[in-house]
Parts: sequence; C-alpha cells; structure tokens
Amino acid sequence: MAQLTVEEKRDVLKKHFLLQHLRDWDLELLARHSRQIEVSSGNTIFRKLDTGDTMYVVVSGRVVICSQSPDGREVVFNIINPGEVFGEIAFLDGRSRTADARVLEDATCIALDRRSFLPFLEEHPKVVVELLLILCERVRSTTVHIEDTAFLEFRSRLAKKLVGFGQYYGKAVEQGSRIELALSQTELGAMLQATRESVNRQMRRWVKNGIIEVDKKSITLLDMDRLEAIADDCE
Repeated sequence: MAQLTVEEKRDVLKKHFLLQHLRDWDLELLARHSRQIEVSSGNTIFRKLDTGDTMYVVVSGRVVICSQSPDGREVVFNIINPGEVFGEIAFLDGRSRTADARVLEDATCIALDRRSFLPFLEEHPKVVVELLLILCERVRSTTVHIEDTAFLEFRSRLAKKLVGFGQYYGKAVEQGSRIELALSQTELGAMLQATRESVNRQMRRWVKNGIIEVDKKSITLLDMDRLEAIADDCE
C-alpha cells in the first residue's frame, strides 16, 4: 500500500470506535505523530518481552497474537482484523510485551508511539474509557477460552471456533458459509490447545459427514445447525 497522507491517516483513525468521537483537528494531530508500517505475511511485528512503547491500528491484513513455549509449542490468543488495535497492554503500562504479534495476511498498520499518545490521553479521557473497554473485552475472551478448554471436549471447541469464524468472517454462498482465512491447521490447533493432527482428523470426519467442505484457501460450513449442536455439546 502507498504511504498514507496525514489526512488519510486521520480518516482511518476516525473510523475506529476508540477515536470516532474526536474532532478532526485532534485526529490530525494524532495522525501527524503516527507511523505507517507494512509487514509481509509470516513476519513478526513484535515478540514477547520486547519493549512495549507502541500501539497499532490495523488498516489492512490480519495479525495473530500468540506465544511459544521453549520447546516450540504455540498458543494463539487472538486474531486482529482491519479496524482493530493491538499492543495496548504494554503500551499503557510501559512494561514488556506479553505475547508475539505475527502477520497472518500482509498487513498495513498505523503505529502510535507511547510518548506522543499518553499526553493525548490525558486531554481526552473518553479515549481512556474506550481503551479500558477493549481490555475488558480481551479479558472476557480469555476467560471464555479457558472455560472452553477446561469444560468442552476438543470436537466441541473446534465446532464452536468454526461457528464463530463463520459468523465473523463467513461469506454466504449457495452451499452455506465460506470462511476465507489464511490460518493453517497448526495455527487453528494452537488456538484450541490441540495438535494439527487432531484438527485434521476431526475436520476429515466432518467432511465425510457433509458438515463442512475444505480446500486449500477456505472452509465452507455446510451444516451450521449440526456444528452449533456439536459446539453446545448436544450431539
């Protein structure tokens, strides 16, 4: 993507619910202190324990927030989509990063540096409240994830994740809802604390039973009712 002008950055920031109530003059001031970054798929924007002095707004592409154990196992916490922010925890408390941020699909982001944004927050308390709401939503999401891991069988967790992807990313097609997301079975397993083999085995069963259809670039949910029943542990 070509470099955005200050006005274009302002317009991007204005679309985010965190900043949408601000005056154009304030947004333009913020845009002047921002940076645009372009990162290719597979590359890392920051790593766990890095200094956290920047928050990011995704303009295009997707970013996955994840962490790896010393033996190479990975857990995926969240997928950040266009219009969403990430890196806010270390940005606010000034401490190190709590996870890695890896680009899932070629991404353009607007970077907001702490030294410029904190004085801005002092003058705009409504933005602080919105940031707190984002943090609360992330905590709620983590709580649900922990509960699902503790209480649901793997097949139910996988079905629930696919249903959620269908609702968020799905495109209506004649057969059902098609999910086009550059997420490997290894990464999907990392979101569910399961192996790639477990994901592959279960998805092949659902393909055989006509519940889903899988190709290299997408997953089509053919029978949403059955998936929802499995997600609710009712089948």
